[in-house]
Amino acid sequence: MLVAGDLLAIGLAVMLSMLLATPAVGDVAGLTGIPYSVAAPVLGLIWLISLGAGGSRLAWITGAGVEEYRRVIKISLYVFGGVAIVSYILKAQFARSLFVALLPIGTLALLFTRWTARGWLNHMRTRGKYLTSCAVVGPKDQAARVISDLRHHKDAGFSPTCVCLLGDEQSEASTELSGVPVYTPSRLLESFDEFEAVVATEGLPSGYLRTLAWNLEGSSTSLVVTPRVMDIVGPRLHYTDAPGVSMMHVEIPQFSGWKYAIKRIFDIVFSILALIVLSPVFLVTALLIKKEDRGPVIFRQQRVGRFGEPFTIHKFRSMSIDAESKIQKLIDDAGGQALFFKLDHDPRMTRIGAVLRRFSIDELPQFWTVLKGDMSIVGPRPQMAREVAEYLPAYKRRLLAKPGITGLWQVCGRSDLSPEDGMRLDLRYVENWSPITDLTIVAKTVTTVFKSSGAY
Repeated sequence: MLVAGDLLAIGLAVMLSMLLATPAVGDVAGLTGIPYSVAAPVLGLIWLISLGAGGSRLAWITGAGVEEYRRVIKISLYVFGGVAIVSYILKAQFARSLFVALLPIGTLALLFTRWTARGWLNHMRTRGKYLTSCAVVGPKDQAARVISDLRHHKDAGFSPTCVCLLGDEQSEASTELSGVPVYTPSRLLESFDEFEAVVATEGLPSGYLRTLAWNLEGSSTSLVVTPRVMDIVGPRLHYTDAPGVSMMHVEIPQFSGWKYAIKRIFDIVFSILALIVLSPVFLVTALLIKKEDRGPVIFRQQRVGRFGEPFTIHKFRSMSIDAESKIQKLIDDAGGQALFFKLDHDPRMTRIGAVLRRFSIDELPQFWTVLKGDMSIVGPRPQMAREVAEYLPAYKRRLLAKPGITGLWQVCGRSDLSPEDGMRLDLRYVENWSPITDLTIVAKTVTTVFKSSGAY
């Protein structure tokens, strides 16, 4: 499917660039006898082959994450850079319009077809198809966590079929863990043909992991490691492999600089466009809210922003006029914990408010808050002071980034996730933010909103 999609995207880009940019007749300057009608398709073929050779279609990067998109962009730039160098050596002069048109049109078309293919694949995975069967190996607590994560995040593409525990935990375990049969280490080694991958969790002794890798040699079963540290360091982790010693280098995260300047420019442009395009929705929503109870249309509330600074958030009002006066009693009735407080059926919700919440329409005025600079399009969701007061020390790192309209927590399950898993995703975003991550989250937000799953 990816090969066909890439072929379609590049083919359309070549045809459009030929129609819009390159000379209708004539040879490439410096390459007598080679017309553009031949040169452009050859360039497209080189591009198609390079996408495969560069690993943009590897199974482990499809379905989730930004690595697939990053490789498509990087390979595309390399191809055109290489063609420019070869052209200079051969003293050939391609029409500049060919590069100006073909590269952006082709890259955008490739990203669109990849996004479409990923959507189809993830839809099928939610139905239990195209999943990699795997055995989970590790300590009991870690194994149970990984099984839960893989079941919840089907886009990762793994389906646990058995679990292997070590040491005393093996003898103390029942025949099942989280509904998955428990194998002994000896049975695991004899059963590699029953699954396609072995997932090793955090906490495995390095010696056992090495032995496991040796035993997998010669089989079609792959080895996958899920260290919890990757939640924090992610792409900031780099390897040095010198003779006799291997080391991992972890870059210190940066929360300022050129990347954040790009983020701010993106926020300004995106929020202005959103406010203009969505103005009819704003008008209709305001009329419906006003008609229901004659109360104010916009709800304003103090939230905690970057570095703990308070700011005013703007939302379409989805609750009764006196909702704020009732919140403390509801928190007390639910146990008194403000952090992660949420009601499945909030009695303060209005009829139109329930619809607004379901499709996240109540969040749209926050584009104005973004334009003012208090929020960002992508970031951890802003919380109130009473919630921040209950933060664990690690949670306070959420405040290193501007709060956002959408974020990694929202596109990975919204309120269907446990609060602890949601916080882990927010911290992962804060530590490993990049422009391409923001673009991916924005694209996934559209799908999540229309599904309206886990809305709150």
